[in-house]
Amino acid sequence: MSETEDMAEPDPQGGRLDGVRQAARTLSMAASARPLLVIVITLVTLVAALLPAAALYVSKLVIDGVVTAIDTGAQADRDMALIWVGVESGLLALLLAARRGLVFFKGQLHAELGFIVSQRILDKADSFSLFQIEDPAIQEKLVMARQFSASRPYSLINRVFDLAQHGLTLVFLLALLVTSAPWLILLVVAGGLPVFIGNLRFSGDAYRFYTGRTPQMRERNYLEGLLTQEGAARERLHFAQGAELKHRFRGLFDTLHGDDTALKGRQALFGTLLGLTGSAVFLGGKIWIVAVTIGGAFTLGQMTMLVGLLKQGQAAVNNVLSAFSGSYEDVLYVTNLYDLLDTPPDRSPGTAISGPDPQDGLRFDHVSYRYPGQKRPALNAVSFQLKPGMRMGIVGANGSGKTTLVKLATGLYTPDSGRVTLDGLDLVEWDAAALRQRLGVLFQPHVNYKLSVRDNILAGMGWRDVPDDQVERAIDAGLARSVVEDLPGGLDARLSKRFPDGQELSGGQWQRLAMARALLNEDADILILDEPTAALDPAAEAAFLNEERPGQSLILISHRLSNLRNADLILVLDKGQTVATGDHATLMAEGGLYAELFALQAEAYR
Repeated sequence: MSETEDMAEPDPQGGRLDGVRQAARTLSMAASARPLLVIVITLVTLVAALLPAAALYVSKLVIDGVVTAIDTGAQADRDMALIWVGVESGLLALLLAARRGLVFFKGQLHAELGFIVSQRILDKADSFSLFQIEDPAIQEKLVMARQFSASRPYSLINRVFDLAQHGLTLVFLLALLVTSAPWLILLVVAGGLPVFIGNLRFSGDAYRFYTGRTPQMRERNYLEGLLTQEGAARERLHFAQGAELKHRFRGLFDTLHGDDTALKGRQALFGTLLGLTGSAVFLGGKIWIVAVTIGGAFTLGQMTMLVGLLKQGQAAVNNVLSAFSGSYEDVLYVTNLYDLLDTPPDRSPGTAISGPDPQDGLRFDHVSYRYPGQKRPALNAVSFQLKPGMRMGIVGANGSGKTTLVKLATGLYTPDSGRVTLDGLDLVEWDAAALRQRLGVLFQPHVNYKLSVRDNILAGMGWRDVPDDQVERAIDAGLARSVVEDLPGGLDARLSKRFPDGQELSGGQWQRLAMARALLNEDADILILDEPTAALDPAAEAAFLNEERPGQSLILISHRLSNLRNADLILVLDKGQTVATGDHATLMAEGGLYAELFALQAEAYR
């Protein structure tokens, strides 16, 4: 059984209770955000529920009044018949207004609720740790929740109102039937059951189908992105990938469309057969009503009312049961939404804003970390100390654990064993904002924000207000001055060709903006740079690395070992383990992995 299938349906034993709970929770969400709108919809729903039965009863009075007026010829009877016609017209006009009003007010609720749910999803996503965001199960929940955020919660609430409206209408209609022909209640109920049975049967099938194909939908969207997005265009065109990508896209469409057509075909066939069954029940009831009216059991007005009650009663039963079966399907989707919203954070937030020993700096104490599903730890018992003002380099081949070390050093990951401390206090105990204030980080790969140049830099402080002179200093420190000056619009220039007025940057220019972003936080006393010069030319590289930063500790991860010659300490990683530590001279004298790599790189420049 797949993961999607495993979470597909609630436990049958608790399904009804769970459905009521999810509906109440969703309605409460809407009512807390727009209480007046929900009250208005509730009142108009009550009015719309009462009017059909009232209109049918008044139609009986109209017809009987007309018959009486014809028989007696009295002016009073004629006037009364006309009065009832006026009352019936007023009721029908009010019913039309109520139904139109419901469409309008529910449309407002649809938009409001869609935004509220989307906001809740974004709030939850923002609360997750990096480990949780990278978890495929949580990614699946996010995809499912976002895919139906604007439709399913509103659909569930709408069905609740429909259930209330049509349920009350049915009660009023049955009350009129009880006074004339109680046994017709059986036909009313029997006529609505076939369609309900079909809807209920196919609700579960549709849910399992549409949720079960989520991975294929994601793959199809990914292939579409490879064909349309600028980031993939160079390789797609050069390697002539287009034909194969379109072939795979078509294959996924054929599979999904074929299954969808088969499902809808079964729904149409069985729906038609079950609908005909309901129509046959109504026709049988109508024949009986006409027959007994001819026999004198009912007046013409009663006959008209009873036929209307039978027809509208069956429709009300069908609407009630359809709302119920539809809400069952909605609950399945909404359960996934609340499964996401109820997912707790994987750790409690810390509260400390300082540590007991400021001179201890950043320390790794036998730190190990293994990614889920991986055999070998990404880091295995790694230890080092970065004292205040110290410059440390980290060397290792791809896959040696360097980037994992950065995630652990910034508190984005929690070690499986060992401790990461700052100023003598475990990172898990630090307040997240206080920890961010202490660390300036250039991640690899960094994000190229398709926003303005200014936004790309201010992202380093969460887009908070920062003095202009601080932004200017970050631009100079990140060697991004030439980037800003060469762009029309300067700091306000929009980046990326996906926008009509956007400007595209080279890899080196994006790198300089990322460095300026990392250096924007001037309060950071620890700077962590993961491959900061990968896209820089040699002159820019030398200028950046030789810049003095008094009192600031530095962790520099680089494949260019020449960048690390002035480091106080170099950590050499291989397959997640520390194989050597020391300064450049010490490591060269030892003749180990570092010396071999340095010699290979030096040879390339001879």
